[in-house]
Amino acid sequence: MAKGGRGSEIDAVVDPESDAWNVAKGFTTLKILQPMVSLDRYENIAMYGSIEMDDLPMEITNISERRVLGLKRFLTTLRQLMGNVMFAMKSEDQPKIRAYVERINKVENYLDAVSSEEENTITHEKEFVINEEFFNQCFKILREIKDSFNFQLNKANLIFRQADEINLDQLMLDITEGG
Repeated sequence: MAKGGRGSEIDAVVDPESDAWNVAKGFTTLKILQPMVSLDRYENIAMYGSIEMDDLPMEITNISERRVLGLKRFLTTLRQLMGNVMFAMKSEDQPKIRAYVERINKVENYLDAVSSEEENTITHEKEFVINEEFFNQCFKILREIKDSFNFQLNKANLIFRQADEINLDQLMLDITEGG
């Protein structure tokens, strides 16, 4: 860019390579990487009621409620992730992604049936109960979608860039710095 003159000021403002215009790294961090990390967290919560073993709540009813909430957040985050990247998917893969979304919608339609609140007729205490068989079926479907969707993300170069060489040191630095 030449110095001086009015044209150089305009070039500096509209430079597509400038940080202000290039949002791809921020987009991929916020709209792809963070939801993918959240999916793993919600998967653990749905399975165990917590992210880490030391985080377990003391009350068993609390664990059941957290598992159902984890499953619901898993579903919502999976749908959001797909919506965030649909535009970047290869055209031949878009029908498969739409099929994933349809399966997610079907699971969501039945999600309220994975748990119920039952009252003890004698003590009148309420207990949050999970229908484990139904819960596990919904969970299995969502995990299968997530696992398969990772291949679609990679195929669209949204996880690993297709290159001859992979700089593992730079990749690890990017991961530790959150982008």
